[in-house]
Amino acid sequence: MDSVIRNNTNSMRVGIVAGSGSLPLALAEALRGDGKAPYLLLVEGEADPAEYKDFPHEVIRITKVGRFLKALAREKCTHITLAGPVKRPDLKNLVPDMEGVKLLARITGASRKGDDGLMRAITSYIQEKGFTIIGAHELARDLLVPTGQLGRVSPTERDKADITAGMRIVKAVGALDIGQAAIIRDGYVLAVEAAEGTDGLLSRSAAFAWEERAGVLVKLSKPGQELKADMPTIGPDTVTLAAEANLRGIALEEKKTLILDLKESIRRADAAGIFLIGLDPESGS
Repeated sequence: MDSVIRNNTNSMRVGIVAGSGSLPLALAEALRGDGKAPYLLLVEGEADPAEYKDFPHEVIRITKVGRFLKALAREKCTHITLAGPVKRPDLKNLVPDMEGVKLLARITGASRKGDDGLMRAITSYIQEKGFTIIGAHELARDLLVPTGQLGRVSPTERDKADITAGMRIVKAVGALDIGQAAIIRDGYVLAVEAAEGTDGLLSRSAAFAWEERAGVLVKLSKPGQELKADMPTIGPDTVTLAAEANLRGIALEEKKTLILDLKESIRRADAAGIFLIGLDPESGS
């Protein structure tokens, strides 16, 4: 499968629409390592231009959709990937260009259906303009969470029970398009992810930490989620926050979750004495 994807992407040029976080840079570096030259469109106020000084890029306001499209066409980009979270803007205070007006008209209705509906509206609009949407996981498969225990620490039977309960809860929450993660402790739902994201969820949950390590973070994709535009992602900082919240470990959906800097994430988990594991939520293992 990897070779098929590699062969199909040899002649393409990728435009990365970069939000916040380290995923856009990780993708850019992966593409460069594969001999490709991505072009980055940095969303103003989200991506830090200083981090992308080694790559061709420009900064564009999120509402200037026409400028995004013109820049991508000018740079001969054939494929686009959306990488990194972008805070929802206040629609009342936006000054979009003409293409932005057209897209806003479409996403205003779609946003009532939640994040998944919003992302589908955006991706379909981009594809109608002649570009192909490609997922981060299709560009850098080594970022996907592998199967099984990833570090030295193993989950206990108590942890496994919390993981099982957590998968059930996250599936239910995901079906309502609320979030992708939950924290379960001794069968009790300690917290559920909402608009703050996984790292915000962990920071909030630290206030409820026990003196002893207890509880697990479970993170899965939502049922029917548009993975090409919005795949669950964690990184080393997520591991640190889980340790600070005094959790026992993190359970992730294998092959449908991105993990940035796998080696460093494992190193931090081992150093903190917490487990990190990739599971199939359908089989429960």
